[in-house]
Amino acid sequence: MTIPSSDAIAHYRETGYLELRNVVESTALQRLIATTDRLREAGRGLVAGTRHYDLEPGHSPDAPRIRRIASPTELDEVYVELAFGEVLGGIAAALIGGPVKFYHSKINFKLPHGGAEIGWHQDWSVFPHTNTNLVAISLPLNPSRRLNGCLRTIPGTHRQGPRSHWDGGRYLLNCNAQTTPEEVSRAVDSELDPGDIVAHHGLVVHGSAPNRSETMRTTWIIQYAAADAFAYTAPVIDSIHRNRMVHGEPSRFARVEAGSIELPPDFSAGYSGIYTLQDAPAAS
Repeated sequence: MTIPSSDAIAHYRETGYLELRNVVESTALQRLIATTDRLREAGRGLVAGTRHYDLEPGHSPDAPRIRRIASPTELDEVYVELAFGEVLGGIAAALIGGPVKFYHSKINFKLPHGGAEIGWHQDWSVFPHTNTNLVAISLPLNPSRRLNGCLRTIPGTHRQGPRSHWDGGRYLLNCNAQTTPEEVSRAVDSELDPGDIVAHHGLVVHGSAPNRSETMRTTWIIQYAAADAFAYTAPVIDSIHRNRMVHGEPSRFARVEAGSIELPPDFSAGYSGIYTLQDAPAAS
């Protein structure tokens, strides 16, 4: 099992995020990139989105605009091997501090020249669990830079508790209204290369800018949860692998943190995705 140093774990506890370099070895990384390219090419001919493929308006075979592949672990074994393996699974277990299970994963494509901005948000508030001990691991499959919309994190915000992702009775899937200019000024850009990772806590406020570059930004994101954290709501991205143990044994008990929980909408009939929700017109 890969274990971050005690200093790295302390940094994660303090800031809510952790960058690690050269985590995935070259052979596995190249296989992951090639498989992702193949899956993206397979979606070129779609005329509408599917359970796995989320398409931007204007998508066509000649100009494919795929912005997400959900649950890639169902589409190729390479994602299973890495998500449940000793390297990524070991990092998740070390940061969670005990037994850990898989919740979901997705591949996000931020398209050149305007690939969507992602507003400030907390993952836990989108899929609340009985406790907040969740960690997401983001692995870029091409260079992730400020210009192409790399992940931005506001350090320490995970220690301030949940923020509302509603505004005026409308669910926005962001907490922009509760994020101050001073906080934004402290945001850290995670500029990473393929094989690096950034892990972030379920309550840390994070987002990303639009892609203003010539190249697409491709990122595989895996969401893990502590074994004793159980979801209150329907999964936003379901998978046959949801709640499968990655490290340690399943928990017979749910650990419940005190406090009230503002729930997201009921996604049991389907989840349109952060892009659709954040771009929806305001209610009149």
